[in-house]
Amino acid sequence: FWNRYSGNSSELRIRRDSGAAAMKILTLSNSSLIESQGSGYVILNFANGIRSLGHDITLIGPDETVLLPGVGNARSLRLALGMWKSASDLAGKLNPDIIEFYGGEAWLATDRLSRRRGRTFRIVAHSNGIETFKAETLKRYKLPDTADGRPPKWYQGHLRLPVKKAFVKADAVVTVSQREADYVVDAGFQPSERVLAINNALSEQFLGQPFQNDRPRVIGFCGSWLKNKGIDLIVEDVTAVLRLERQWKLHLVGGGSEFRAETYFPRDVLPQVLVTSFVADKSELRRLYHSWAIALMPSIYESFGLVAAEALSCGCALIASNTGFPAELKHEAEFLLLPQPASPHLYNAILRLIRNEPLRVRIAQGGWRHVQKLRWNESVKSLESFYTEVLKMDPHLDR
Repeated sequence: FWNRYSGNSSELRIRRDSGAAAMKILTLSNSSLIESQGSGYVILNFANGIRSLGHDITLIGPDETVLLPGVGNARSLRLALGMWKSASDLAGKLNPDIIEFYGGEAWLATDRLSRRRGRTFRIVAHSNGIETFKAETLKRYKLPDTADGRPPKWYQGHLRLPVKKAFVKADAVVTVSQREADYVVDAGFQPSERVLAINNALSEQFLGQPFQNDRPRVIGFCGSWLKNKGIDLIVEDVTAVLRLERQWKLHLVGGGSEFRAETYFPRDVLPQVLVTSFVADKSELRRLYHSWAIALMPSIYESFGLVAAEALSCGCALIASNTGFPAELKHEAEFLLLPQPASPHLYNAILRLIRNEPLRVRIAQGGWRHVQKLRWNESVKSLESFYTEVLKMDPHLDR
């Protein structure tokens, strides 16, 4: 693991051509470094991109830091303690210019390292979702803030970790969408000059595809089958649509091996519901997107919503709530905005696209054009430029 992801891996070191000085970056992640998973895909692409510019990056995943890995409970606390221990040890050994943390579990490490007297490194919270923003959003909709969407266990309900320190005590914050960046500033976590939003980029196989007007009569959803993804709304409103439009189908992707459509959908529409439990291969996922006319993302909260951008790149017409990346899109030009992730808004939006083909094609084409700029080389350059500026910032702020 260390040789594969650390800056010592010679096959990944490329000599830098520009005049900027090379940086030494220590990155600790709360998400598994698996490219088929959303956060893992983003973290690995940023790390490899920064490394390809000639910078020295050591990347450490949660399996390397979590304390007592065999214990099933209190993982966030065990990961917070482990990240603090690992970051403290490696800071002395590697002498990094920047310590980069993914995840609110870095609150303890960030708080303690920010107090280190005479430190020369800068601390950056590179968020894959601002946890306090998510918690506040879910609370407004009376949904539990748990990984599986189920009610919290007793210790989850009483153990309140000060995760906002991961962002307040850092020297700078990077977010995956402008909506997240606005929250960081509005909440008073950081001044605007210390915050950068970089939209997640798409892999090359999703970019530059020809736009296709003719689509199968399929409505698609890709994601975990959780309440914060809007599944109750999908069941209620799409069921009503399928009963009216018998030639249309609903395709659900990513619900997992235990998902059963008959648990959620009534018997009369089950023949119209297609299920693909999991897709690890991006080429196969791209093929599935091309089999949809309409893509749904009625989420209560998304930090970015990579599946929305991927679906747009494949020519789907997107219907989404005002969260993550879709919050930056133009309503009725690049997607259809749900005023609220509640019925009958999704029902009305789907029927509108089904019955107005020119509108569906127009917004699908607008969304397809918009996502063509989501390229990794540009995202990595933006991060490099920001980190160059972060190194010039005063690390001793009174926050």
